[in-house]
Amino acid sequence: VGFHRCGIDPDAAGAAEFVARVADLPGIRFRGLLSHAGHAYGATSEEQIAQIAGDEARILTTLRDRLLDRGVPVAEISVGSTPTARFSMGMPGITELRPGNYVYFDRMQVALGSARWDDCALTVLARVVSRPAPDRLILDSGSKTLTTDQVHGAGGAGYGTVLESLHSDVPDERLSIERLSEEHATVRITGECALAPGDLVRIVPNHSCVVSNLMDEVWVVEGEEARDRLRITARGRIA
Repeated sequence: VGFHRCGIDPDAAGAAEFVARVADLPGIRFRGLLSHAGHAYGATSEEQIAQIAGDEARILTTLRDRLLDRGVPVAEISVGSTPTARFSMGMPGITELRPGNYVYFDRMQVALGSARWDDCALTVLARVVSRPAPDRLILDSGSKTLTTDQVHGAGGAGYGTVLESLHSDVPDERLSIERLSEEHATVRITGECALAPGDLVRIVPNHSCVVSNLMDEVWVVEGEEARDRLRITARGRIA
């Protein structure tokens, strides 16, 4: 539907014929059509994201109608991407949404307009391990924690957003995570900052999906109280 990664071109002349042949195979129970509008992550405005969501629905429902004309029932039309989810809800013909990042959100989703900072449910707790210069500090969270994924479009540079305090959802505009090594993050400081070795900070990561894949456990926090500690059963499962 535009990302050009897997699957077939639903607009192609032979798409309906191909699906009909698959549906006729022994041992196959054809349920419907599935897509992922991953190109929405490259959008530069909410209008573009809305257009992508509308195009995705139109393309799939058109293919569904071609299949129905061939006598192939289509029970499900499943679409997915977190940026398009809010526009895909309620679209005629869509039976399932798969917004994989919706459970946590992250800095990328804030940049795309899918979330606000206080919607971001996953943060990384990092410790200041060095303050080598007035305009620079080092955290103990490097690429093995925050990942090197960047924010697309106009979301800004850096490898995550440091919040003003452990209990704040407001970005600290003085701090910018400008570089990662494997074990450390280099943070550029603009203006006055009292952070010193031993202090803790919270970081909204660029991409929470990858961060989750790198962690063994997640702490469940409500207000200022840690309620639970959950094992990440899919940790490291990349296939």
